Amino acid sequence: MAFHSHLGIADHQLLYWRAEYPPELAALFTESERQPANARLPLQANLTEFVYGTTVARLRERLHVQGFSAARAKTELAEVLAGWKKDRPLDAFRFSEEPDVRSVEATVRQLLAMTFEEAWPSESFQPNPYDLPDALSRYMDDRSLTRLLLEWAPDQHATVFLDLSELTGPGVDLDPAHPVAGEARAEQLASLAQDAPLLVLTEGPTDARLLAAGLEVTHPHLKGYITFFDFGAAGAEGGVAQLAKTVSAFVAAGVANRFVALADNDTEAHAGLANLKKQPLPKRCRVLHYPPLPALKTYPTLGPYGDEPVPADVNGRAGSLEMYLGRDVLQSEDRTLMPVQWRSWNPKLRRYQGSLADVDKKAAQDRFLRKVQIHRSGQGSGREDWDGIRAIIDTIVTAFD
Repeated sequence: MAFHSHLGIADHQLLYWRAEYPPELAALFTESERQPANARLPLQANLTEFVYGTTVARLRERLHVQGFSAARAKTELAEVLAGWKKDRPLDAFRFSEEPDVRSVEATVRQLLAMTFEEAWPSESFQPNPYDLPDALSRYMDDRSLTRLLLEWAPDQHATVFLDLSELTGPGVDLDPAHPVAGEARAEQLASLAQDAPLLVLTEGPTDARLLAAGLEVTHPHLKGYITFFDFGAAGAEGGVAQLAKTVSAFVAAGVANRFVALADNDTEAHAGLANLKKQPLPKRCRVLHYPPLPALKTYPTLGPYGDEPVPADVNGRAGSLEMYLGRDVLQSEDRTLMPVQWRSWNPKLRRYQGSLADVDKKAAQDRFLRKVQIHRSGQGSGREDWDGIRAIIDTIVTAFD
């Protein structure tokens, strides 16, 4: 005996799968939609009723938000029918003329408007109208085909059902207590999180742009696997406070992608993310800072009461992205390093916030972009300092270790 799962609408069993079920369709249902099977066809006594069901309208909307619109499905159908005419003419035998999208729609609408008794051929020589959806399923994505069947269903309140009852019989042994729909959806989300690029959130568009440019130099093989959130396109403001809000929004929205919030390694950023880092965050999220850099352990700094630079460890106190763009970028024309200026005192962390002067920041950014351009042109000297960028990208790569 062949055991099948099948998808149907109202009285009609339309799509069949032998000894298995399509997880991508099972994921469209919820465990709350598991329901007893109606007596659509006689079931063997040793089978357990195991059916998921919802309405045409609900399933149609779920497919739509996944990108399976009617227009997309019709385009796929048109491509399949063109293949029938060219390479598989026998599959078109169900039509009196060359099939097109309109003739398929008319056939399906006529089938779904019938009762099961009216649709099932009474004589063996009559064509079986259920052959059409089954033939299409060999060449179309199950979700696209299902989207068309739902689009052409006459009653949006009719039940769409995925019947797994036969798979509970001997030789297949699907546990009827198993949460098939819930597990299938969880696997979809896990696959999305695993297969999608790792998303990196920074404090602003400048950081994102510079890091993306640096990644192409130090880790070109990761282009397309790591993506930096485009603040400019999103119209979002920058700053550590906005970064914290963005992380909270991503978590609240249940964003499935793995993402890393990456902030400056300075006093302001550590203070701004302190509360967020105390909260329980999902496994798909990491909140990090740029890593400590050996070159920043003795870096020239200016205090409020002296004009002469004093070497100090600026890791954790003044580690904005500019400090990671390379010592060659941070050197002035006289070969001295742009100094960090100590600014506000943070009483909670008991340390000062430091940063480069605004004019020095802009100069460092411009020099870095020129350095990247020279590298791309193949005219680099090979002595350029990429250690800071490399350390940041390594931090991103190992974020989920």
